[in-house]
Amino acid sequence: MKKYLIITLILFSANLNSQSIIQRVGNRVKEKVEQKIENKADEATDKIIDKTENSVKKGAKKNNEISSTDKPVQNSEMQQNSQLSYSKYDFVPGAEVIFEDDLKNEQKGEFPSRWDLIEGSAEIAQIDGENVIAFVGYTYITPLFKEKTFLLPDEFTLEFDLFLDGNEGESAVEFLNANGDVIANSLFWKDNQRFLFNWNLTSEERSAEDTFDNFPGWHHYALSFNKRAFKVYMDAKRVANIPNVTERPVKLRLFARGEEDKSSFHIKNIRLAKGAVPLYDKLMTNGRIITYGITFDTGKSTIKPHSMGVINEIFAMLQKYPELKFSVEGHTDNTGNASLNQTLSESRAKAVCEKLVEMGISSDRLSSKGYGMSNPIDSNQTSEGRAKNRRVEFVKR
Repeated sequence: MKKYLIITLILFSANLNSQSIIQRVGNRVKEKVEQKIENKADEATDKIIDKTENSVKKGAKKNNEISSTDKPVQNSEMQQNSQLSYSKYDFVPGAEVIFEDDLKNEQKGEFPSRWDLIEGSAEIAQIDGENVIAFVGYTYITPLFKEKTFLLPDEFTLEFDLFLDGNEGESAVEFLNANGDVIANSLFWKDNQRFLFNWNLTSEERSAEDTFDNFPGWHHYALSFNKRAFKVYMDAKRVANIPNVTERPVKLRLFARGEEDKSSFHIKNIRLAKGAVPLYDKLMTNGRIITYGITFDTGKSTIKPHSMGVINEIFAMLQKYPELKFSVEGHTDNTGNASLNQTLSESRAKAVCEKLVEMGISSDRLSSKGYGMSNPIDSNQTSEGRAKNRRVEFVKR
């Protein structure tokens, strides 16, 4: 009897121990599961907080954050309206390219090699896989010319593309006199539609203010100076028309101010060109018009909207002189495959003809031809040379 009692007690004790072990194990599992859930919740909360902070800092809307590596937010309706408005665009770039920076062969994170730093920080970044110059914080840069004594000519044009992402910040193009004083500037803000042009800053300061369509994405800035007059364009709109300045600009620099240690301003396709001989005078003198203002999307025959300044002038010429007939001829630089460049130049020349026909010119007054990279007019070893080789010519028939 005692023997059975002892065995029963042992079994009962073992059962209690096993239940205790199972309970302890169960408690541990429960604790670990609860801890894991809590950690995940903390991580999720941290991510939400971080994302919210970034959205506030970047001024992003609906959690759409735009950085130098993100794709730009596009508003197709605004862009379509903007393209339509180019029908009255009258900017024509200078006839001779004197500074061109396509930012090719630049290394991401490095200072752009064709520029000089005056103050702040600038570096090569990328948007949609394309190199751009990113201004960081409070920054001034200026084109780096081979001749240190280089002065702007009496007549010149300046163009570049700039990226707007909705972040706070302002940027400007500043023009200086021989003493290094700022005599005029274009000032625009990324987070609203304001555009301001100031001139005669060393004497009787004067200002002109306008607005521009600041949809997120890429915009085109263009400026022309003719001895004493400035004209400035943002996309299709002429935002300043200044007939008389008291001092001639001889130097220029670009400025941007945004959040400290963050890229607040991005530009690409910077071009400075000399003078502007009326296109008809070129035709009468040379029998052809060489244009650099008709540009296309990279690797495509899609005409960029700001090309309409030149196309509108060619159209007006064809309307005024009904006997005129043109062979429209496309040329490329030596970047890429020769066969592809040949095809590309042909399709681009054809696209220009089609645009003029669409505007009302009879198709029998136009023909198209492409030469690819076979007829360069300058060296392909420099950005300026490549810019001159990428051209559309209108040859009198």
